[in-house]
Amino acid sequence: MKLQLIEFASIRFGVHAKALNKGPMALVPSSAIGEHRSIQLDELPRVSPEVLRFKKDDLLQQGDVLLIGKGSINHAVVWPGSAEDTLASNTLFVIRTDLQQVLPEYLAGYFNSTAAKAWFTFHQKAGTVKVLSRQALDEMVIPVPPIEVQHRMASLASASNRIIANLNELSHAHTSLLNSAWAQLDNA
Repeated sequence: MKLQLIEFASIRFGVHAKALNKGPMALVPSSAIGEHRSIQLDELPRVSPEVLRFKKDDLLQQGDVLLIGKGSINHAVVWPGSAEDTLASNTLFVIRTDLQQVLPEYLAGYFNSTAAKAWFTFHQKAGTVKVLSRQALDEMVIPVPPIEVQHRMASLASASNRIIANLNELSHAHTSLLNSAWAQLDNA
């Protein structure tokens, strides 16, 4: 079965906020979403609620899918949840699925697929910065298999992301070791 995204999820933009690196709240900017579909939680900037306009509904909930909506790369991640109040920046879409129909991990995995990336590229508005419109996202058609299949697909996507991250880490360690060896030869 295929459904439009708007049929099983609420979609909104994050809030307009300037990170001041002080304050009791965390802000998730698009730059916090890494190439391996993970969020660098320890590097989130801080904001103060007094200088923001937001509603309680704007606070991130565990399982929200964050999709980069501005720029040429549209990575998606699932918000793992936090003990502190956290907002998404306005460069992100916040997508909350109906859990009876679609798992957040499945949706994020699909957004990171080649098929979805091609769809995003075709539907982005060109300009100084490429932008994916809310209307285009509303109309996006998503394959929605049974929940058991969604679990398997999400597990495969997660395993793939972990393998790629591990290979990258190994590659960086190898490069560092090789550079160290070259430096020792130069000093000999």
